Amino acid sequence: MRQRSVSSIGVVLVGLVPAIVGGVVFALVFTVLAIVAFLELATMLKLDSPVSRWIGCGLIALGGILALSASGNRGLPVLVVMSVILPLAYATFSERVSVLEEWPRIVAAALYLALPTFAAISIRQEPGPNDGWLDRVDAFAVPASAETGTGLGWLLLVLFTTWLSDTGAYLVGKTLGRRKLIPRISPNKTVEGAVGGIAFAALTSLLCSWMFQLNLHPVFALLLGIVLGVVGILGDLAESAIKRHARVKDSGTLIPGHGGMLDRIDALLLTLVTTWLLIPVLA
Repeated sequence: MRQRSVSSIGVVLVGLVPAIVGGVVFALVFTVLAIVAFLELATMLKLDSPVSRWIGCGLIALGGILALSASGNRGLPVLVVMSVILPLAYATFSERVSVLEEWPRIVAAALYLALPTFAAISIRQEPGPNDGWLDRVDAFAVPASAETGTGLGWLLLVLFTTWLSDTGAYLVGKTLGRRKLIPRISPNKTVEGAVGGIAFAALTSLLCSWMFQLNLHPVFALLLGIVLGVVGILGDLAESAIKRHARVKDSGTLIPGHGGMLDRIDALLLTLVTTWLLIPVLA
């Protein structure tokens, strides 16, 4: 338990400090974490070809570079097209793999991590007026020449909402859980825990939108939290299904007491993309 607690603190620090610093530092750290998670996923999917792994890692790095350099969403089509073409070219011309087996696996695994990487970095760079205390923190953390905006607030909202939703689901499920959610995929998850996690997500989203002065209507903040709570559960269940198919308990052993990197960011992968898609509607 102590080892798990220490690891949890380390995971939070690794997530928060680069997020506050932003810029190239955050982009680099998140990209590296995503690549580590991709390599764990590649092992579970039996993507054993070094070329397949290099392509996946390269596409994740490309997602980070495009998000950091491209204006708005113009880099996204490039990422998607390259994620389809590069694996297809390799699987077509390689004599070592089957195109029908290797190509879709590389594409799915790469986009599974590359899209959240693009989304996370794009969220951090979200522009917009923010004259509150968080903007002063942002201005202090980044170089004086950098522009500040609402990006830090949005990123912290999705991080805290995802983390506390997971915590709420665990606590409620542990104390009140009776009915299994989807036992064939994740035997320990309960309906009560899922409802508790969604409730925690809604309240956290509401609190964060107020604290970080994102100018969200309280109703929209609650709805965003509910959506992120549901999407986070889906992300968790999806990774559980992959692990069950691969017949492994954890995606890796990188984090003592927690498993692998993918085990820690499975819900975050989908909540980041969802938040990035919803910001233009909500902001």
